Amino acid sequence: MISQYHLPLPQKESMAAEDFFSSAANEQARQWLVLRDPATWPSHALVLWGPEGAGKTHLLSIWAAQRDAVFVVPDDESLDKMIAGDVPPAFVLDEADSVAGSCEKEEWLQHFFNVTKEAGTPFLLAARKPPSLWKLALRDIETRLKSCLAVEIFEPDDDLMRGLLIKLFADRQLRIESGVVDYLVARLERTGSALIGAVNVLDEAALETGCKISIPFAQRTLSFFQEALCQEKDKS
Repeated sequence: MISQYHLPLPQKESMAAEDFFSSAANEQARQWLVLRDPATWPSHALVLWGPEGAGKTHLLSIWAAQRDAVFVVPDDESLDKMIAGDVPPAFVLDEADSVAGSCEKEEWLQHFFNVTKEAGTPFLLAARKPPSLWKLALRDIETRLKSCLAVEIFEPDDDLMRGLLIKLFADRQLRIESGVVDYLVARLERTGSALIGAVNVLDEAALETGCKISIPFAQRTLSFFQEALCQEKDKS
């Protein structure tokens, strides 16, 4: 039994192009972002959407490195700099759907979209849902985003799950036997967040107990963790 968890240590997650695992689940997104020039996009802006942990941030990082793009957040100085004539080669906005419900942020996005369009500057947005489901209050920005190409990145398939698990363990300097990876692929929920959670739990449990991450260890640890989660839900 795990008596406690270590405080999570900072993990260095590689976002390099060579560490991106391609599969049927992300091939369409990879084609549009990595293999095509933004000049071939139907609009100057493109929306990449899909569930948490599916690899959106990794693709954004690869695209940003290739295009020398600047990451922006609502209400930062990028819009003022653009208006003043300081125009980078491209822009990236992660968690773009988080602007919905905030008048100020929606207005910022509308202005930023218009300015980048006028400048012909590629603008890549990422979100968990397509723009049609963001519930935006401003019709102008909603209409503009709906007219953009929205590319979906799907939940991990078996091949991608294996690749993601190997990468997540490697980011923690852990080399796991293939049998353990196959065991986890067959039993974990098919979401990126489930993979991240499982690797975090196994890493912390291995640190606590000093045990090697084997199939029996993974079975015991994840069963205990799932039982603890159920108990917490029963209390709430």
